[in-house]
Amino acid sequence: MRTTIAAAMIGLALLGTITLAQNITYDFDRSAPFARFKTYTWIKGTPVNDALNDKRIVSAIDSQLAAKGFTKVNEGGTADVLVAYHASFDKNLQINGFSSGWGGYRFGGTRTGRATLDQVTVGTIAVDMVDAANKTIVWRGLASGELDARAKPEKREKNIQKAAAKLFKNYPPKP
Repeated sequence: MRTTIAAAMIGLALLGTITLAQNITYDFDRSAPFARFKTYTWIKGTPVNDALNDKRIVSAIDSQLAAKGFTKVNEGGTADVLVAYHASFDKNLQINGFSSGWGGYRFGGTRTGRATLDQVTVGTIAVDMVDAANKTIVWRGLASGELDARAKPEKREKNIQKAAAKLFKNYPPKP
């Protein structure tokens, strides 16, 4: 019985650390000619409402695309790929529990416990790459993770850069 309670408490404690990780997934069109894509331009997506974070996200994606050999084409120019990002936010509940004391339930021991419920904001950014020639999505990456509203600007910048790097780690996809 004691082992079950201890395992449950450890599980609850670790739940908070799992949500801090960024979850990254991607999908792509297997028939897309990724080797042909060399230039890109931005199209309208669903950006964040905060101009500072919007600029950070666009800059991070620009950096990753440049590292992959892409050249940015100014608006109105002809590009191989059209890029857009979409941001969304959701609220989740996080339960944190703590228990202490001695003795088992049948032996008259003293046990105390406490649980707190916190609301956590989870943000998701989707990056779409669209083949400009036929207007079909050829690659989509999704990054989601817990957001810290109290984070300093340097920390926000670092988190966005880290998410963008993880997002484009698997681009171009292997055939």
